[in-house]
Amino acid sequence: MILYNAANIEPLQKIENHFDSELNDQEDVQDVKDVKQALEKTGLNVRTLNLKNSDSKITAALEKIQPDVIFNLCVSLHNHPHRSLTEMYVAGWLELLKLPYTGAPPMPLGLSLNKMRCKQILRSSGIPVPPSVYAPIGEKPNLESITPPFIIKPVREDGSVGITKKSVVGTFQEAEEKIQFIHGRYKQPALVEEFIEGREFTVVVVDNPPRIFGIGELDFSGLDPTEPKVFSYEAKWNSTKREYGTRARFPAQIETILKNRLEKIALKAFQLLGCRDYARIDIRVSENRRPYILEVNSNPDISLNEEFGDAAKVAGIDYNDLIRDIVENALRRGNKTLT
Repeated sequence: MILYNAANIEPLQKIENHFDSELNDQEDVQDVKDVKQALEKTGLNVRTLNLKNSDSKITAALEKIQPDVIFNLCVSLHNHPHRSLTEMYVAGWLELLKLPYTGAPPMPLGLSLNKMRCKQILRSSGIPVPPSVYAPIGEKPNLESITPPFIIKPVREDGSVGITKKSVVGTFQEAEEKIQFIHGRYKQPALVEEFIEGREFTVVVVDNPPRIFGIGELDFSGLDPTEPKVFSYEAKWNSTKREYGTRARFPAQIETILKNRLEKIALKAFQLLGCRDYARIDIRVSENRRPYILEVNSNPDISLNEEFGDAAKVAGIDYNDLIRDIVENALRRGNKTLT
């Protein structure tokens, strides 16, 4: 069964006669469609279940259906007051139900959505991350300990939420103003990082055993050349903006030494944080050729035409087989096999 969330999808109908949620083309459920189709092409019977419904109703549905495995594509609970924190709740709930599921367990999901804690762990283990300052609400951060320009982000968001071309600032005063904006708008602390000028790479990692699946480079050619190269919210989601459609191109054209360096730190981060099945590691390489991890995404988009699918195509690996392998990994963890 594929478990997912979408805000405006028809709710689960009476569980005694219908378990599948409607897949609405207007919603961002492309990964659900792609994964469902991939599994069906390999001969599996697949249901989909939207987590928009109440916990009790979904629990009742799962108990009635008794799925062999859950393909977890949930990224949040839309109606929760702390939406960005709920990704880990879903995995924890599946643990309590003792259902085998794909993807990362609660801890790496939680760390991926706490940029400050995640980077503390990476830094303490010798993995390079940009120098940064934590800016909690109600406290004055010591910005003088790092060097501008800065990029300023909400601590507990994903999907580039809160990141725009105006997130990069050149002065301490601008940084303080941006911090206050994040505190007010997102009701959470901010993370102030030194902005790393240079190239940006996305490294796709798959599990069993952990290995590099592909390296892509962000193509910023659609951006105004006078603006900072950032993968902003507009670049990801707003089709009316010039920067929309910015994405990684696979394979990245890089020399062997740099490739090996990116692979080494991406694998180390994947294993250190406890990622599972698949993850995406975003890395900036400075103008002096030093890599810095920007983000570890333990629950990335695995749609056919996003980074995960692009990496599979370049590697010559069938997407359908890859998705089935992920299911088989989860089943092995639950001491089950496909029937």
